[in-house]
Amino acid sequence: MILLRVDRTVFSTGQSGKFFADRTGETAITHMIFFIAAVVIAMGVIAVLSVNIQSITGATYAGSKVLSDQMRTDITIINDPEIIPYDSYEKRYTFYAKNTGDSELNTEFVTILIDGVLIEPSNVQSNVIDGDVMWRPGDVLVVNVTMSSALSTGDHRVKIAAENGKSGFMSFKT
Repeated sequence: MILLRVDRTVFSTGQSGKFFADRTGETAITHMIFFIAAVVIAMGVIAVLSVNIQSITGATYAGSKVLSDQMRTDITIINDPEIIPYDSYEKRYTFYAKNTGDSELNTEFVTILIDGVLIEPSNVQSNVIDGDVMWRPGDVLVVNVTMSSALSTGDHRVKIAAENGKSGFMSFKT
């Protein structure tokens, strides 16, 4: 059996402390272990940062798409504010809205508010005059709103909002 002889030379530092010079490669192995640990930790940090950056990128893309859709969307209510059609038998108000933007809108996702109160979708019937499901630029949407009772006499406000949050509003009198 061969025994390895460890040769340790004592160096004097000129102080009371002393250190040993190890000539068997133990220092190199220690340095390699620390290097591998540092690489593993760095890879973990990079993985975490990569996920966060991808999440931020996705959120930025979604936000910019919504903003782009909003910039291309415009709704104008074209009723005469002095004379809003009202069917007293069916308790139904009729509003006409024109898509004056550049994007197509889905009529299923149009939201109506009167005097700041959300009208339930079951009380709203909307259709494009030409009978299409999509509300294309330049088309007029007829919105029939059924109310439990007629609005009180005076000033009111209607708001028609698209699926992307862009809306048109109009003040009117009854």
